[in-house]
Amino acid sequence: MIALPAAKPLIRFGSEQLAVYESAWLTKTLTDATDGTNIPSWMAEDLSKGVEAYLEHHYPGSVIDSDELFSRIRDTLEKVGLTEVAENLEQSLPPVKISLTELANRAGSGFELAFFQMLESRVQDAAENGAGAVECYGLESCVKQLASAKKWTGECEQLKTEITAFLDQKLTKASHHMPSFSMQVHQ
Repeated sequence: MIALPAAKPLIRFGSEQLAVYESAWLTKTLTDATDGTNIPSWMAEDLSKGVEAYLEHHYPGSVIDSDELFSRIRDTLEKVGLTEVAENLEQSLPPVKISLTELANRAGSGFELAFFQMLESRVQDAAENGAGAVECYGLESCVKQLASAKKWTGECEQLKTEITAFLDQKLTKASHHMPSFSMQVHQ
C-alpha cells in the first residue's frame, strides 16, 4: 500500500503530470480572481481554506483533475453568490516540482544525455500543459550522481553550470509562449 504524504489529493494536468496542492497557490489564485470585483481580497484566504477542507476531508480520491477542481470551485463560488469571482477565476496550476536527483538516478551515472532528455521532456510537458512555474530541486546531489563524485570537484562545477544554462534556455523558450512562466532551481 502506498501512503500519500498529505490527505489532500494530487492535482493532475495533462496526461502524466501531477502537482502537489499548495495552500499559498490557491490563495493567490483566488486573490487574483477577486481583483476588479467588490469582493475584498482577504476573503480569498477563507475560500481557500474551505476548498482545502473539502479536499482533505470529503474528496474521495487521491488525484483530482485540474479541470474538475476548478469546475467545483467555480460552481461553489456561484452557489454562494460570488459569481464575479467565479468568472474571474483563471485556471492556473501549482508549481510543478522536478527532482533533479530522481532524473539523475533514472539516467544513471555518466549518462548526462539521458538526463538532459528527461529534464527537457518534464519542463516542456509542464509548460505545454499550463503550469505557470517549475521548481527544480536537488541540483548538487544530481550533479554528484551524474559525475559519479563523492566530493565536489571542478567537473561537478562545470556540470552544474551546464544544467543551469540548459534550464535558463528552456525558461527562455517557454517564456516566448507563456510570458509569466517561471522556473526556480534549488540546491
